[in-house]
Amino acid sequence: MAHPQNHTLAVLIMCLSMFLIGIGDAVVRLLGQTIPVGQLVGVRGALVVVMLVVVMRLMHDSLSLACLGNKWSLMRGVAETTATFGFFIGIQLMPIALATTVVFVFPVLLTLASMLFLGERVGVFRISAVMLGFIGVMVVAAPTDEGFNLALIYPLISAVAIVVRDLITRKIPDSISPVAITLTGASVAVLAGAITLPFVGWVAIAPKFYGLFAIASALVAGAFITYVVAIRRGELSVLAPTQYMVILWALLWGLLFWGEIPDTRAVIGGGLIILAGMVILWREHHLGIKRRRRTPPKT
Repeated sequence: MAHPQNHTLAVLIMCLSMFLIGIGDAVVRLLGQTIPVGQLVGVRGALVVVMLVVVMRLMHDSLSLACLGNKWSLMRGVAETTATFGFFIGIQLMPIALATTVVFVFPVLLTLASMLFLGERVGVFRISAVMLGFIGVMVVAAPTDEGFNLALIYPLISAVAIVVRDLITRKIPDSISPVAITLTGASVAVLAGAITLPFVGWVAIAPKFYGLFAIASALVAGAFITYVVAIRRGELSVLAPTQYMVILWALLWGLLFWGEIPDTRAVIGGGLIILAGMVILWREHHLGIKRRRRTPPKT
């Protein structure tokens, strides 16, 4: 049985997820300056697995092979891991805010996909708002006099993988908890990271990075669980623009940790993206009021 849709709650949960993702991305970039991406994905995934197993035991959640090996959960894990690799490589080759912004072409694709494959109704306001966000992304990622930055292909791959991941998430049975879904994804990440060992090699991790690895793992575990909960409780077309908030966190951490000051295009594009998110939230607020007025009171 599906969860009843509560768009306000879903949006709030998604905002929390984006906050956790933003911090986690900054930590990952710090670690990725000295640790290969494959190793970073694998080790972080292993720590997430340990944390989630403990959480499932404390919550008396079912830890069965049937849940962990569900075909939709596994497919979601592959898409999630693909997106992770693309993004982790991207943030090492360009400013973290730029990579994050380029990834956010995915809400446009996601909204269109939700219309085509899930039959969700998307009105003029939502389409206009998401397209406005798309224009903002294009402003930020447009080629300069030096040509097109080929490194942008990595966050673009990540964007496509995220669309696939979110569509698959809706196919996973409700009997499988968000924690179990995240555990499956983390397990896939461990395997994918291990596969890179013969090709790129792994390095010894300095003791000073142990704490950062633990923090990054806890953040991603919390972010993934809240993300799954949000996706299950709200329409994808409503939640998509809300996820633009992670760009604000990327801008902040890029400035604080690496002194990356956004240029004019980043400011204009980011402003359009933020405006798109505000429009969609405003529209959903008014639609929620109308829905409540139409709902007859319980007797």
